[in-house]
Amino acid sequence: MEPFVTHRGRVAVLDWTDVNTDLIIPARYLKRIERTGYGKLLFADKRYAPGGAPPIDDPDAHGPDAPDFPLNDPALKGATVLVAGRNFGCGSSREHAVWAIAQAGYRAVIAPGKGEGFADIFEGNAYNNGLLPIELDESEWRKIADAGLASPATEVTIDLEARVITLHRAGGTDDAIPFEVPEAQRHRLLNGLDAIAETLQHDAEIGRHERSMPAWITPATTA
Repeated sequence: MEPFVTHRGRVAVLDWTDVNTDLIIPARYLKRIERTGYGKLLFADKRYAPGGAPPIDDPDAHGPDAPDFPLNDPALKGATVLVAGRNFGCGSSREHAVWAIAQAGYRAVIAPGKGEGFADIFEGNAYNNGLLPIELDESEWRKIADAGLASPATEVTIDLEARVITLHRAGGTDDAIPFEVPEAQRHRLLNGLDAIAETLQHDAEIGRHERSMPAWITPATTA
């Protein structure tokens, strides 16, 4: 997993509340056995014109973009920070939703309402896949969302070590916005560790413990 220390990128605003995981990645795509190729399936039923969503087995075979979908603005191409509405990632627990967001090029998602910005399982999946979920007070979130809606040139710098977002407005005015992140998750992201990789850091100790334990089952002797 790629470490997240400091990231600067343009913001893309999807100011919708209660965006569920079926909207982020429709359930039919969960039949795919690969763990890659989900970027073009992100918001497939909204992102493409009616009937244009790609088939399950070929993400590249999609129709034209839907002109009214906010993230399809050509000026937002290359944006790497998604600014979303409250309760983002609600619904089913599919990890594919995080894969799709990350594989579409986003490194972080910023939502309003501390404790209410993200569904719990989505938030956990995000941390475990190197996608930084940030919850801000409504007023601080609104600064970023309004700046992003006003100009597609709006950027933020996210400093995970300092736990500060710097908002770079197109007009040249910067704001520093502190944010909170659980220390255990911060440590994992800074070091590029998912839960399994963090556990394997203690592989030697685990091995010693296993070798010191008595056998759980004594093989039966044969006559």
